[in-house]
Amino acid sequence: MGPRARLPRRGGAPQGYALRLMRVLVTGGHGFIGSHLVPLLLEQGAEVRCLYRREGTPPALAGLDVEIVRGDLRARASLADAVRGVDEVHHLAGLTSSLSRRAMFETNAVGTRRLLEAAADAGLTGRFVLCSSMAAVGPGGAGGVLEEASPRRPITAYGASKARAEDHARERAGEVPITILRPPGVYGPRDYAFVSLFQAAAKGISVLAGRQDKRYSLIHAEDLARAFVAAARSANTLGGCYFTAHPEVVTLLDMVAAAEEAVGRRTRHISLPESAMRLVGGLGDLVAQWTGRSSVLGAERMQELVAGDWVCSVTPFLEATSWRATTGLVDGFRSTAAWYRAEGALR
Repeated sequence: MGPRARLPRRGGAPQGYALRLMRVLVTGGHGFIGSHLVPLLLEQGAEVRCLYRREGTPPALAGLDVEIVRGDLRARASLADAVRGVDEVHHLAGLTSSLSRRAMFETNAVGTRRLLEAAADAGLTGRFVLCSSMAAVGPGGAGGVLEEASPRRPITAYGASKARAEDHARERAGEVPITILRPPGVYGPRDYAFVSLFQAAAKGISVLAGRQDKRYSLIHAEDLARAFVAAARSANTLGGCYFTAHPEVVTLLDMVAAAEEAVGRRTRHISLPESAMRLVGGLGDLVAQWTGRSSVLGAERMQELVAGDWVCSVTPFLEATSWRATTGLVDGFRSTAAWYRAEGALR
């Protein structure tokens, strides 16, 4: 791989992290969460290998001292080279939206099974950390808090595919050292999931979709990257499944206020009733079928927005590791807005 490039240190290693040379595979390293995890691993001295299904180097990894291995979660034979000789695997790759339920399961569930099989065949002894999602469990009731043992009732194809991926991981737990993380909504620089909230605020408008007092757990991408490292390096997390979130519980109104503060503008609030949201979802699906491109405004997305609270308990993960989420909503939205502004997304 050549001489090791060193990135500037940002506060040193997480507490309890033993600095040593490791070979780490990151799938989805060129994606949103991976773009925060890969630099962190490099910063702490690891040799990082990233799975990529196209030729060349993805733009998100350009300039980083990483090894790119071609492979596809849909092709079992292509994964052997990716896992060969690595000490640890962080499996982040997956689909968050798709035109078909079948495609979602093929990548997120069956793809996870194939990677686990390849890791077992390669004799992986370090941790295999699976990025699942709170969507695998589904929302809790009003005022409720999801625990690790809460019944899984996913309400979207994405959530169901992640639940099945968890099942595959548990089935292989005797052959591969497994830890599962279930992040809630993830935000931060280098992602556009929240951009419409900031764009509307920059124009002086905030759309309040559904219940304004609906409660959410969130996590900043940098905090989540550190959670993956903590999960992989703690003996206490072996075989566990954990929610990872900032302990701060926020409402839609809290997010609107934080977006207003981040863009420096007060907004006019416009309420969107649930009936209108369902209509938007139906229209979004029609447009997706017509254009052949999945939409973030589809019926399943609207179903998530009108469902119950999305709040989880992070106590078990805090007790198992030395990790703590340190970026609250206000500071996190400021950094996110600054990145959107630099990218020209708030013009």
